Amino acid sequence: MIKITEQVPYKQPGLSSFKVEFNYDQRIVDTIKQVPNALWHKTFKYWEIPITSLSRAIQLLHNLDSIELILRDNIYNIENNSSDDALNMNYKTEPFDYQLEGIKYGLTHDKWLLLDSPGLGKTLQIIYLAQELKERDKINRCLVVCGVNALKYNWKREIEKHSDLSVKILGERINKKGNVKVGGIKERLEDLKKEIPEFFTITNIETLRNVNIVKEINNGKNKFDMIIFDECHKAKSVGAQQTKGLRKLDSKYKVAMTGTLLTNNPLDAYVPLNWLGIDHSTASNYKNYYCVFSGPFGNELVGYKNTEILKDQIAKYSLRRTKDLLDLPPKTIIQEYVQMEDNQNDFYNNIVKGIVEQVDRVHIRPNNILSLVVRLRQATSCPWVLTSEDIPSAKIDRAVELTEEIVGGEDKVIIFSVFKDPLYKLKDLLKDYNPVMLTGDNSDNEVEEAKNIFQNNDSCKVMLATTQKAGTGLTLTAASYAIFIDTPWTMSDTIQCEDRIHRIGTSKPVTIYRLITENTIDEKVEEIINQKDALSNFIVDNEINSNKAYDILKSIIIDLNNPLDLC
Repeated sequence: MIKITEQVPYKQPGLSSFKVEFNYDQRIVDTIKQVPNALWHKTFKYWEIPITSLSRAIQLLHNLDSIELILRDNIYNIENNSSDDALNMNYKTEPFDYQLEGIKYGLTHDKWLLLDSPGLGKTLQIIYLAQELKERDKINRCLVVCGVNALKYNWKREIEKHSDLSVKILGERINKKGNVKVGGIKERLEDLKKEIPEFFTITNIETLRNVNIVKEINNGKNKFDMIIFDECHKAKSVGAQQTKGLRKLDSKYKVAMTGTLLTNNPLDAYVPLNWLGIDHSTASNYKNYYCVFSGPFGNELVGYKNTEILKDQIAKYSLRRTKDLLDLPPKTIIQEYVQMEDNQNDFYNNIVKGIVEQVDRVHIRPNNILSLVVRLRQATSCPWVLTSEDIPSAKIDRAVELTEEIVGGEDKVIIFSVFKDPLYKLKDLLKDYNPVMLTGDNSDNEVEEAKNIFQNNDSCKVMLATTQKAGTGLTLTAASYAIFIDTPWTMSDTIQCEDRIHRIGTSKPVTIYRLITENTIDEKVEEIINQKDALSNFIVDNEINSNKAYDILKSIIIDLNNPLDLC
């Protein structure tokens, strides 16, 4: 008798897998090895197969012995004992109905994903969920791990605004000048080794690179009954030390938050799902289950499979709502094409010619090909960083014109760029409007101060921000206009930036300008981020992960030598 039983996966991906048990028979062993992705567990002495291999297993095994197949209606018990009765707490800020639903969902799920669209107030839902659990289940502390470092201050500000719960940023100190600073690993470890009286403790994911920090969080003086992982889509690299540290963190209650879980491909979801205990597979099994590989060495990613299983798995353990709930004012996207002046056009074409010759005649390492594309993008927005010549930028000129029109109409505007160089140029050109800056050159305290000035000071009409620094965690609803000098590689990152001004608190229609320089790499980038099989699937964190991506980028660069290809 061969017994095949549906179970909670042990090392297989998906919602369920199958345990295969039988009295030892070498024929059965040899046959089951032919079942795709079958795994032998030495400790438990059984074979495990994914649900997608069940029919193949039955097909191969039925002639060897009789089969008993046991299917189960509900192999998971994901509900807590908490009831769905009226909530206990009186909240300082009255939540929307859908936010109350989010709090109730969290009271009936120990480990889950909050996937509401950006701008729907995920932070407030989690603050009040923690408040409810403190009252109902007497949890001692809640740890917030921020996938983006700058979000630490946003969390602290939101907790203080919407609740009376105490909050501490790990490692925060007041220096001799009276300024608040966040110390390094030494100071953060010191905090953890002492009893922390505050209910909320906040840190960034990079803190978890330190193994002693992770040990103190799990087994130190401070018991964290609840852990929140905000912007969880940022944890993509399974091998990164901070990701390894995160995956070791354990707690009774866990919530992973993001509005863009799958920014590029199914692999983006592995770390959050694995950390929550929703997916039990190894990274290698997960990759082979959802990805299709080809090429001479079988390591070129060419597509995806079993995505419906991943979709069902995420849906079972997540709550997702879109901004349609809010009936927000409309958001208008304007793709505005600008023409370069002759000297910028000549400069750009010379850059193209030189790069095309490099790509066409010289073997370029794949990790350098993106640098060449970046050079082309800089030539359209900030050519002066590539030359000592005084080369104008059509985008900069148009951004100034648009800003003058917007401010003249008594509105505020945010100007986004992938690069900080155009922003510093604009800071000087738009100095009459008291602009504030948000770039990688600004500390977290400076970001917070700039945000408050822009939101509350009527004389500050312009914010200049890199997409990396201001793309997440900030509410900037004082502006109803945004101008993109250039856009990120992924549509999800672009939308994250747009949603800084199109969210709860938006009172006027929002207008987004995306500036595109005609007959340049800009048009190709726009094509890329709008394609369903976008090259952005392969370009993340300045890395190119496949030969296919390399070939596509190479062909794009070579095609730039032919203007007809850009029409």
